[in-house]
Amino acid sequence: MPSAGDMSTMVAGVSNLFASVSIILVNKQIASVCGFHFILTLLFLNFITTGSVLELMVRSGKLEVKHLPEHERWTFAFMATITVLLNNASNEANSVGFYQITKLLIIPTVILLERLGGIWRTYSTPIVLSLFLASLGVAIATVSDFEVNARGSILAAISVVATAKYQTLQSGKQHEYGLTGTQITYTVSWPQSIVGLVSALFLDLLVPSVKEFMFLRPGGLMDHDFSDKTVFFWIVACCCIAVVMNVSTYGILGKTSPVTYQVLGQLKTCLIIGFGFFFFDARGPVFWLCVRFTGVGIAILGILRYVLIKNSEQKKGA
Repeated sequence: MPSAGDMSTMVAGVSNLFASVSIILVNKQIASVCGFHFILTLLFLNFITTGSVLELMVRSGKLEVKHLPEHERWTFAFMATITVLLNNASNEANSVGFYQITKLLIIPTVILLERLGGIWRTYSTPIVLSLFLASLGVAIATVSDFEVNARGSILAAISVVATAKYQTLQSGKQHEYGLTGTQITYTVSWPQSIVGLVSALFLDLLVPSVKEFMFLRPGGLMDHDFSDKTVFFWIVACCCIAVVMNVSTYGILGKTSPVTYQVLGQLKTCLIIGFGFFFFDARGPVFWLCVRFTGVGIAILGILRYVLIKNSEQKKGA
């Protein structure tokens, strides 16, 4: 019989898998189907909901509070808001498959940013080959995607770079100050909510024309047609799923092996691309669909191979 701890980790893992896949699809539904493309307003609602639930966890003793220095909190808040904004904008502008497959380029981008920053780590030949395999898979999947467009490609590229930079910063500060991922989420939640509110007021209400220069969909919130009431259901669902994703991440971090956590991540990738294709993405000739999903498979295989080799090398070096 599994222990209570094993069961709680399993429940957290399944919940995290469900939430991580669902939030991408729900965001796509809100922006592309319902036509509610006010990403900053949606982010503010997500931030305030997640912050409120984490605050309840803190007050009930479920989450230990550790804060970053004040200037670091606000730096994180700005960077997190920009990163999530770009991710959601990329999701809106691209097919779900293209959006998700470009995420597999984050690890090579982190290495590139480290090199540009003067950090020269030595990587073994198997590691380099694994990342090359992942990049090749992304390239194959991209050229066979019938919804690739200039605006979406630009947003995807900036999104990958911003996410890689944010993850690098988060990892460094997390080790420097001894915080968990959820503690960092909590410590920046209220500054992030304020940044989200000010940004939404400025770009979605006061001067929405500025969004065109940021490759975002134009239009103001007050001009939106709210006759389709289902958008409110999807927005509430999005906020609830964001909470489940953050809380469940807290339940699995540190309780599963790095390999298990990464395999779970790649399973998310497969499900997001599969469901995205089924519900949203444009259909094409069978040949090109086979090419596309072959590319996805190659990319995922490359990332999994990277994770396994990296974990093996870390164990040997320990």
